[in-house]
Amino acid sequence: MIALADAQLYARGMETHAEIVQRWHDLRTMLIQQLDMFETGALTLRSNGVNISESAMADLRRSILEFDALIAKEEAENP
Repeated sequence: MIALADAQLYARGMETHAEIVQRWHDLRTMLIQQLDMFETGALTLRSNGVNISESAMADLRRSILEFDALIAKEEAENP
């Protein structure tokens, strides 16, 4: 279910650049916490009985770096 704040943002339309960056920073923090849990073994991901945590960690790292680059590029183009 969409949180009230998210629903209000959706209802009013596009978020501002600052709001998007803030949301990315919040999401990034959660993703890094999840990555830390994979790295310590506190969290594992299995598919068909096979531990796929290594590939999940690689995907998380790649996704974080890709979105960091996207935000940096957008900030450089629109200071």
